[in-house]
Amino acid sequence: MRTVAPDVSRAADVRFRDYLLENVYLRTTEAQRSEIIALWREEEALTDQAEAERRSHEAVFLVRTASAELAGLSTVGLVRVKDGRTFYAYRMFLRKRDRVPYRMVAVIIATRDFLRTFQHPELQPAGMLHVNENPKLMRPGARKLFERLGYRYWGRTPRDEEVWAVEFDAQTRSLPRPAEWRRALKQLLHCQDSSLEFKVISWSP
Repeated sequence: MRTVAPDVSRAADVRFRDYLLENVYLRTTEAQRSEIIALWREEEALTDQAEAERRSHEAVFLVRTASAELAGLSTVGLVRVKDGRTFYAYRMFLRKRDRVPYRMVAVIIATRDFLRTFQHPELQPAGMLHVNENPKLMRPGARKLFERLGYRYWGRTPRDEEVWAVEFDAQTRSLPRPAEWRRALKQLLHCQDSSLEFKVISWSP
């Protein structure tokens, strides 16, 4: 899928304490992508060069220190769930020394709120998914945090990773009653083992 770089003003940037969350979605420069790939390599987070190059195009916010050093970023791909809707698939990486709870939450919220109103040039995703690979994000405290942020637990992937989702249209209307939500979930659950599967449909060029 080819996309046209959107016109996003600098107003999309977010300040969090002494950090700048620089919005670059669908318009990363070659220099920024080089920074991203170098960060992943130095932190031993993503060593596959081809995968790093591909995912560097998916950056939403670059997290910069007061000295403009790159400390992390959020990225999103696009996936289609079993009921046919498209969702953003969220990932985040922060350097070890920059991993503090409120900073991580700030990046999640900034990414969610930006994408909720962003007019994608090719399609309009229904929401944002988190596939939690990190076991720490499956602890009771982390689950309560996702609930407070408006996310719903959807189940687990075949790799036993928890899946949480926020639906953008649900933020502007009343949430469905529990019985209605359970019926909707049945359309997404894979068989009876509560495993979820997603189909990657595109990545930023």
